[in-house]
Amino acid sequence: MLKSIPTPNPRWPEHLCTYDQQTQILFTDKLFGAHICGEDVFDDHWEQIKEDQRYYYNCLMASQAKHVESALEKISDFQVRMYAVGHGPIVRSSLIELTKAYSDWSRSQRNREISVALLYASAYGNTATLARAIALGLTKGGVEVQSINCEFATPEEIQAAVEKSDGFIIGSPTIGGHAPTPIHTALGIVLKVGDNNKVAGVFGSYGWSGEAVEMIEGKLRDAGYRLGFETLKVKFKPDDVTLKFCEELGTDFAQNLKKAKKIRVPQQAATPVEQAVGRIVGSVCVITAKQGDVSTGMLGAWVSQATFNPPGLTVAIAKERAIESLMYPGGKFALNILAEGNHQEYMKHFRKNFAPGEDRFAQFTTTAAENGCTVLTDALAYVECSVEQRLECGDHWVVYATVDNGKLIKPDAVTAINIMSG
Repeated sequence: MLKSIPTPNPRWPEHLCTYDQQTQILFTDKLFGAHICGEDVFDDHWEQIKEDQRYYYNCLMASQAKHVESALEKISDFQVRMYAVGHGPIVRSSLIELTKAYSDWSRSQRNREISVALLYASAYGNTATLARAIALGLTKGGVEVQSINCEFATPEEIQAAVEKSDGFIIGSPTIGGHAPTPIHTALGIVLKVGDNNKVAGVFGSYGWSGEAVEMIEGKLRDAGYRLGFETLKVKFKPDDVTLKFCEELGTDFAQNLKKAKKIRVPQQAATPVEQAVGRIVGSVCVITAKQGDVSTGMLGAWVSQATFNPPGLTVAIAKERAIESLMYPGGKFALNILAEGNHQEYMKHFRKNFAPGEDRFAQFTTTAAENGCTVLTDALAYVECSVEQRLECGDHWVVYATVDNGKLIKPDAVTAINIMSG
């Protein structure tokens, strides 16, 4: 027996999942897919396609995260053995991991500090295509996107999105020299809300002259709104170059909003973790790791900050180093950032060969971080990290880790910088 589960969203208002009660297979259509085509029927090698699944989510789902969360809640009532997706291999091995990832990605998208309402209607699909490309750029720019197809949204939904947003973008086709009724409704709501401190944008497709786009731009300018980009008019179906331009347009719009908000909001004092991470600038570091009763350390020179949100860093570790076996995803380590003056002593010590099982820290005063790893009390600062990913690169592993905790111990000390001789 088949059961239909409506899971509508702005892009696919009639989207639904279908559950086969006998086989416990959920036919998900657009959800949980990946734009890959290979010989594998199932995702038995799912670790190799994780990035493809994430890219698929960013392209198609991120701009409607609220609707994805609603769909996840609906399907959680069913006992599911596998997802029969519309694109890519059938999800069987990674069922739990991918479901959790969709939940985490959607929550992260909706918790972003800055929000953009993307309002549009489409006659032949061309304006919707432009909207999707702009939405992808906005997502990559680090803002929450509320993508609203005005043909299917209520006035209350449109008003709530506009009021919540830090900026908005309106897209419209031109039909008979005019904008369609849903766009007139949305524009009326925007003008009614009347907050012209918000940055706006206008785009649309047309076949003859594109009056609708010009009308929307004129109304917004008359109301005192500032446009975040030059109004975009695209004739007929957009090509790949145009879509790439739209993506970049969205990213620029997002970045400008973030910069404007930083100017408006007084900057708070840096947290202890931010102060500690701020000292990772080509610095001389000692990396310490612990797993059970095993504790080790090494001198780390190839360390750099990799991400701001969440705070993260990369470390390059030679394959023959003892610490390498402790630096797998899920592992914990501490990064001790050294100060000028006594760093040469640490460099000399950690460059020597240690006997198997030898205590690397016997001659130093240490304490334990919250994650159990060794902290050198004479360090300038330290950060506690969790390994997320690692990539094999020639004779080294490049490890990416997120920062969980940290402290600047000596605020007035100068960071010891590693100088590579040529």
